[in-house]
Amino acid sequence: MKLLDKIITYGLYLFVFLMPWQTRWIYHEGLLNGGVWEYGRFSLYGTEILLVVLLGLSLGQVIRSRYKIFRLVRPADKQNSKLWFFVGLLVIWSALTILWSSDKQLAWYGWLRLAEGVGLVWLITQNVKLTTKNLGLALITAGVVQSLMAVGQWVMQLSLANKWLGLSFLNPSALGTAVVDNGVGRFLRAYGSLPHPNMLAGFLVICLLAAVILIVIESSGRMKRLLLAATAVMSMGLFLTFSRAGWLTLFICLVVYLLAAWLKKSTLKNFWPAVLIIVLVFGFLTYIYGDLVQTRLTSLERLEVKSNQERLAAIDQSQSVIKQHWLGGVGLGQYTLVLAGQQPGLMAWAYQPVHNTGLMAWAELGFVGLLLLILIMAAVFKSRSEFYLLLIAVLVLGIFDHYFISFYFGIMLGWLVIGWASLKA
Repeated sequence: MKLLDKIITYGLYLFVFLMPWQTRWIYHEGLLNGGVWEYGRFSLYGTEILLVVLLGLSLGQVIRSRYKIFRLVRPADKQNSKLWFFVGLLVIWSALTILWSSDKQLAWYGWLRLAEGVGLVWLITQNVKLTTKNLGLALITAGVVQSLMAVGQWVMQLSLANKWLGLSFLNPSALGTAVVDNGVGRFLRAYGSLPHPNMLAGFLVICLLAAVILIVIESSGRMKRLLLAATAVMSMGLFLTFSRAGWLTLFICLVVYLLAAWLKKSTLKNFWPAVLIIVLVFGFLTYIYGDLVQTRLTSLERLEVKSNQERLAAIDQSQSVIKQHWLGGVGLGQYTLVLAGQQPGLMAWAYQPVHNTGLMAWAELGFVGLLLLILIMAAVFKSRSEFYLLLIAVLVLGIFDHYFISFYFGIMLGWLVIGWASLKA
């Protein structure tokens, strides 16, 4: 059985490492007004299969053995009792919203995604063999790989398609591709293997913060040097996404960590080298690509203005949906379908989620669901984990985007952080 314990533990590390790869089987194509509707697609991801296998093996251990590294709820884990209480209520409430969802098949699909995320938290919090260090190293290694891809995409100014790796062909001249347009040319923003640069930015922010925390608490000099090198590479990757939300979130989280350490009177000896590397990388690349950074920060060019206008319009749309369904929401996965009912006849791609995770949660799960999510976050913060910074990053990123509730990768990343931030180093 020790072999099975190792398979589950290292399988979880493998899941974290492979999580950014979007290899999937689309077994039901989403169509809306004659066009492809991404939020109506039913997909089975490669990492999803791995997660289900790990959950099956773990549940099998619970059923078959008296003494296991897994139990449904570890008796000694009293600090997470409130977390599991609120998570359980959220799962039940989300299932209830299916009753009033317009597309119940789509709602069930969304609920299964939520259940998988909760299962991931259970795998993390109940596995006594798992270490936060190894979990962090798996995530950081993934971040380095994604950053190297980002550098390659930036240098080549394209990304080749590969269906087995879940990669789409990206060309800055193609409409719909995320670019920085400074009036002189269109420059491809780095995607990595993810569907959008902002998602890569969010992932790399969490990877960078994990690296900073491990640098602070790590005692091995060799490991610190490797982590500092990884920090440099991931800083390049984050910069090349040209994600304002990613840049701002990293800055806010580093300031929060600095203030928290100052209030606790903790030593910052190991913190400053990591920050120095991030500052040097960003400073050097800003010196080279200053005009593109200015374009992103000033938001005066045509595409930047259009993007901001679309985001503001989406907020107005979400407020209309929330006003009509403020208590119970419209159901998981139903938001863009409701927009199609309010504004019929548009192209499928025109129906987009609002770029705010809180508003999306309120619109789809209602005030009850939003309140439960807030209580879950509060319960995680009460665990006083060294990795609380990762949860702050998710909260800040969620102000500017929706992928933590609308994309499989974002859902898994969010629940990964919830589980991780519940652990002690």
